[in-house]
Amino acid sequence: MTQSPFDVIKNDYTIEELNDIVEHGCASGCAHSHIYYKDTVSFYDQHEDTICEYIRDVTDPSFLTETFDNNEGWLLGYKNDIVWTFIELYAMELIDNINNEELEEEEEVVTNYGVDIAKLVSI
Repeated sequence: MTQSPFDVIKNDYTIEELNDIVEHGCASGCAHSHIYYKDTVSFYDQHEDTICEYIRDVTDPSFLTETFDNNEGWLLGYKNDIVWTFIELYAMELIDNINNEELEEEEEVVTNYGVDIAKLVSI
């Protein structure tokens, strides 16, 4: 059974690499498993429906059409751009989720210890 495109990204990239993707974009070369057309086109062909659905859900519904138009009908360029967009958007989501989990953990620690410290201070 093939992995979902989400699992592929989670398995192919470390948190540091995902941060680099968010900060610099795939065009910078930091998405090491998805640099060349052979890689991005193959990834697109394997996961087209899921990738396009995710992009439609996260961006403007016309994004896919605009990307195709920007590539002037060049299918390889379109597939490459869509894969890079998918990776960048999903990397942002993963990093946001990690940051939110860390914030929740910090808030929990502050709340748990803050009450105890406040009681200690008032004694």
